[in-house]
Amino acid sequence: MTTLLHQPGQPGQTEVPMKISGASDDLVELDGAICEEFQVYDSDGALLGCSDGTLLRIVYTPQGTWRITPVAAGSAGLHIDQAPEDDEVRYSDIATLTPAAGQPIVWVVCGGQMAKAKAAK
Repeated sequence: MTTLLHQPGQPGQTEVPMKISGASDDLVELDGAICEEFQVYDSDGALLGCSDGTLLRIVYTPQGTWRITPVAAGSAGLHIDQAPEDDEVRYSDIATLTPAAGQPIVWVVCGGQMAKAKAAK
């Protein structure tokens, strides 16, 4: 199942999309505008906040699937591709944030951890 929550205008050159997913049973991975891994040990999951105002909850379920749910919409487009239950190959929802024109995602906070985009060369 796929959920489209908010769709901005077309991204510009500096607005790189970012994918968010779970890996293993204790990692949240970011890939794209920001590439980083956050460790998540809490059974209640973690809140993931982005510089555009998007707030997501990511939880590793007892069934072994990472679930991502929106808490607050930001200016970026948010698309969540839900993983099927009990799939050993695809065990994580994948959230894709597509920044609005002129509003790149420059930082992400996960619990007490934070990652920032590297300065353009």
